[in-house]
Amino acid sequence: MSPYLRAHAAYHRDGGPWIPWVDALDFHLQHGVVISTPECFIMARRVVVAWPDHHHLSLRAVMEEDAADAWHVWSAAGALGALLDIARRHPSREITFQRRDERLHRVAAAELFRKAR
Repeated sequence: MSPYLRAHAAYHRDGGPWIPWVDALDFHLQHGVVISTPECFIMARRVVVAWPDHHHLSLRAVMEEDAADAWHVWSAAGALGALLDIARRHPSREITFQRRDERLHRVAAAELFRKAR
């Protein structure tokens, strides 16, 4: 199964998501980044570290590229090494993401790269 299809399946694993996949994908194509390769898939957008958690988790909060200092990963699947290569090409202070538990996770980019060595 391709990384894109794995990300899509994971997004729907627990039933219908609160934001439909095609809406999230369209939003990230317009206001973020979508990268799909045979090795990995990622859908993310630039955010601000200081934003409250709910802004990271909402598709209503959009930041101009030069003011953003973090990436919020909406969906990702595939080889961790390939995902980290993408992250290295798009530097930021922090990477945020959410799992099924609704809580926002924040990881300093430098720490992520250090642990991945």
